[in-house]
Amino acid sequence: MKTDLPDGDYPFIDRTFPLSELAMIEVPPDLERLLKDQAEQTGNPILRNEPVQLNCLTEQYGDATFLIWWPEGERMHMLAPKQSAKGLA
Repeated sequence: MKTDLPDGDYPFIDRTFPLSELAMIEVPPDLERLLKDQAEQTGNPILRNEPVQLNCLTEQYGDATFLIWWPEGERMHMLAPKQSAKGLA
């Protein structure tokens, strides 16, 4: 299942990008653990089947923001710059 997002700018770490420069990718396992931990600590749940903007604090980037999509029965996904997406058809 996919979600359609309106055109606009979306967050990735400490920047925003136009939707045309982003792709939905699977969240790497280490980052997924961090996002789940941060969501629990901040009380901002990652809802299934709904886009969620998640703000978190990372050692590498400091304050970081991600747009997360966690479809039912699938791995967690996030919007990331297209150059970060590998293996897209």
